[in-house]
Amino acid sequence: MSKIKKTVIASQSCYLAFFFLIPFLLTSCASSENVAKASASKSPPDWVVSGISAAYPKSAYLTGIGRRADKKSSELEAINELVSVFGQTVTSSSDTSQRMKRAEKEGLVSYSQENELDQNILREVNQNDIIAVEIPQVYESQKEARWYALAVMSREKGSQIYSNMLQKNENEILSIKKQIKSDKDPNTLLNFSRLDFAEEIALVNEGYYKRLMVLNPVEAQKFASITSSASLHKEKSEMASKIPVCVSVDSDNDGRIAKAFQEVMSSYGFNTTLGTNERYQISCKNHFVHSESGDKKTKFCEYVAECALIDTFTGETLVPLSVTGREGSQTSENAEVRAKQKITQKIKSDFAKGFEKYLGK
Repeated sequence: MSKIKKTVIASQSCYLAFFFLIPFLLTSCASSENVAKASASKSPPDWVVSGISAAYPKSAYLTGIGRRADKKSSELEAINELVSVFGQTVTSSSDTSQRMKRAEKEGLVSYSQENELDQNILREVNQNDIIAVEIPQVYESQKEARWYALAVMSREKGSQIYSNMLQKNENEILSIKKQIKSDKDPNTLLNFSRLDFAEEIALVNEGYYKRLMVLNPVEAQKFASITSSASLHKEKSEMASKIPVCVSVDSDNDGRIAKAFQEVMSSYGFNTTLGTNERYQISCKNHFVHSESGDKKTKFCEYVAECALIDTFTGETLVPLSVTGREGSQTSENAEVRAKQKITQKIKSDFAKGFEKYLGK
């Protein structure tokens, strides 16, 4: 092959190689440009440096900043810092009462709002505490081995949400009071439970009103006369004083068991009696069986207590309680005393919880 031909072929090969290299060179340049952009984006945002965000100014937003070693802790700290302006901290997700959850599901009250916070956060906090709260930005500082999180609440959005919730909850409180007033016999345990729920709603509303006062004082003035929890508590106490509860306990010579029931009911404001003509009665039948160990050194007392709070008008058992067990001591008398102590402990714990469950808490 001639030198001229070889030169031509070599030139063509170089040209073709360069031609095919162009896309790769362009890609390489683009990659370099992207790396530069990525590096630039990793620089700390303004709120990390100065504590103030240009995108979320104080005039339009409440803000909180978290600074922790992990992302989740940083977000929780940011939320806590934000809600601290209302004089509170976020609480556990289990703090919401069951009756409030049911009422919200039925559309009767407003207690929380759907949001886009991370599920790991939502599992740990009461959603009532994080209404209108968002975490739009996080930043990881590898140099400091620390995460930064920005929590924000729009004043406009928050004001609208809280105003709507306040009004809806107040409507439900007024509906409950109207329902009680129209009842032929208003002084019942059912109506007491309704008032107790109304008081809980009012407590929630007072928290919302406090937040609205921070977000938008002018808008908050529209709700200055909402029903107070204090007024409902007073109504509830007055109603309880008009609902006597009879306590009837057998095999209770020292009155220890009856006293335990009386303490539980009086903590709610109810008057207890020893009569038998009351609508609401607590009946407790106790059975004690004595025995001893094979060597006769230890005396035992097996006990069974079948108790219940009953509505004699309807025949309904409102709060049942069954207690069984065995206690031992050097004497039969002491063994029975210990058995009664166990029964009273269960009354003060399990019966009290049962009554709360009846109220719907």
